[in-house]
Amino acid sequence: MKGNKNIDNICKIVILLALAALLLYELISGKIYYYVHPRYLPGLWLSVVVLLVFAISLLTERKRGRHNSSISEYGLYAIPIVLALLFPVIQGGNGNIAIAQSSIGRDSNINNTNAEQELSEDEDFSSDTEVTQGDINDTEESSDSFGNTEIVEPAVLEDKSQKYAVKAENGAILISEEEYAAWYYDLYDYLDDFKGKRYQFTAQVFPLEGLKENQFLAGRYIMTCCAVDLTGYGVISESDLTGGFKENEWLTVTGTIGEYEYNGMKVPYLTDIEVEKATAPKEEYVYYYY
Repeated sequence: MKGNKNIDNICKIVILLALAALLLYELISGKIYYYVHPRYLPGLWLSVVVLLVFAISLLTERKRGRHNSSISEYGLYAIPIVLALLFPVIQGGNGNIAIAQSSIGRDSNINNTNAEQELSEDEDFSSDTEVTQGDINDTEESSDSFGNTEIVEPAVLEDKSQKYAVKAENGAILISEEEYAAWYYDLYDYLDDFKGKRYQFTAQVFPLEGLKENQFLAGRYIMTCCAVDLTGYGVISESDLTGGFKENEWLTVTGTIGEYEYNGMKVPYLTDIEVEKATAPKEEYVYYYY
């Protein structure tokens, strides 16, 4: 009976220490970045501490194990440890490739359609009222409670491309590892701000159904939360060297942003591109912070 109690307690301590050691190894080695977004690292480090605290607390209870306990019930807790040892981290992405579609443009079209419907259904709208282009001025007037008129200048729309025009080389704006995810999404949502500008970034070669023989996606795997949502997003690029590229090969891509129609969508397109072989970065994935 006594030995059974000790085994019960030892099983708990071993499992807790094994989980803590596994998590600690993934954190120190950097392999944790293939599983979860870096924003969760503080919580993971805290988890290691909690597991160790639990294990230490059990040392003081080694003489109070359960009566007639069986070690078979602890097999469930050993599953994640065994799986981590049998199936190590898979590097290079999961093969999910896609082209992002601007949600802003779609929402804008929906809002415009709804506005037109409301306008046509408005029974109080007077057909005698005409609005011409000459009635639309660049400035607006507003009056306060004292009747004073104030000229209000129209809001100036922000050029989203300007926040990336920090570092340039050989006529191209350099997009860093940290900037790629935000730049990519802004590129799709505010394409007009980026058209005609030249960029350089490190990318992988992604294939995509529907592209021409001399086209490929120049992109990166982007993680928003964890490995489940990991997807390779890229910009359609055209090059005579496309046939010599291997899937997932690393390149330094330089090109000018244009517009291209893909499956009925207007998407960014890299023209006049230059490519060079590149080495894989230390962290192959890029992470989106929102």
